[in-house]
Amino acid sequence: MSTLGDPIADLDLSLLYASRIEAPGQPDTAELAARYARRTGWPVDRLDWYLAFAAFKLAVILEGVHYRYVRGQTVGDGFDTVGARVPPLIAEGLATIRRG
Repeated sequence: MSTLGDPIADLDLSLLYASRIEAPGQPDTAELAARYARRTGWPVDRLDWYLAFAAFKLAVILEGVHYRYVRGQTVGDGFDTVGARVPPLIAEGLATIRRG
């Protein structure tokens, strides 16, 4: 999912997803952002603000999925746990804002 607008918002949503996956040899978010900056020329100096925005954006997306699940509009395995993922994302976003 992407948006029209600031490409750093899409970068940071990707970084948020990547920070939740552990894979051998995977660079951390700082390295991924640095590679992006080198290849695109876009500044990544406000990374914390965008990472907080990404956490809030994902929280809203997941809350929508949870709402549809509760109403019986989304079926399948795993949707029953989506709602529990929202509060930690909000907390992460707030902590990121406070840190930055």
